[in-house]
Amino acid sequence: MNTSRDRSYTKVLLADEFENREANAQEGYARWAAYYDLERNPLIAVEDPLVDTILHDLDVDTALDVAAGTGRLALKLARMGLQVTAIDRSSEMLSVARDRAYRQGLDVTLHSGSFEEGLPFEPGAFDLATCALALCHVPDLYGAVRELARVVRGGGYVLITDFHPEGVAIGWRTTVTCPDARYLLPNMPHTREDYVAAVRQAGCVPIDVRDVPVREVPVGCFVHYDEIVAEYGDVGLCLLILAQKSEE
Repeated sequence: MNTSRDRSYTKVLLADEFENREANAQEGYARWAAYYDLERNPLIAVEDPLVDTILHDLDVDTALDVAAGTGRLALKLARMGLQVTAIDRSSEMLSVARDRAYRQGLDVTLHSGSFEEGLPFEPGAFDLATCALALCHVPDLYGAVRELARVVRGGGYVLITDFHPEGVAIGWRTTVTCPDARYLLPNMPHTREDYVAAVRQAGCVPIDVRDVPVREVPVGCFVHYDEIVAEYGDVGLCLLILAQKSEE
């Protein structure tokens, strides 16, 4: 499944017109950084308006965006007037985020780091922790969600969006297409139940869980849109979970 209209940039695909090369997430996102914001990503197309609605209703002042990439969500939070910290392990992605924040006149504190190393923040330091479209690459889902919850105060929120496990289960991959090859990134076999259980085990209560199917992707985000929706319309594409941390 090619999710780009002109095939220059690709996210999730099953076609075989490119040479396939396996790449770890860090290598893949390093290659992706220069053009990540140039494409129309179906996952983002369905996720972004839902996130806007959810964030509008939250009473928060400070936020941490983990696996922030090029700053898509971190900059959104900063535009809302929040005090925002963002962290990512990809220096290439962070460089783009830094440039975007500067050009938009937004104050976002950037850090290099990952779940595997432990987030370098005190417990309860933030009102909100977000992680968008990244946990599908993380082997230790439960540990990652614990870290998200750890840095949130009691009564605060954790917001997770991700590539839906249903899509991963039928063989869709997070994919970066470059002029020389198509790079396939690792997608972990997490289940929907794993995500919800991880949130609960981290001491949070899910208050909004949404399964967004392929048919909700706007027209134009796929090559051969009608055929894809006819065949895969009911398959989950995006999973969104908003949870509230129990009061301590």
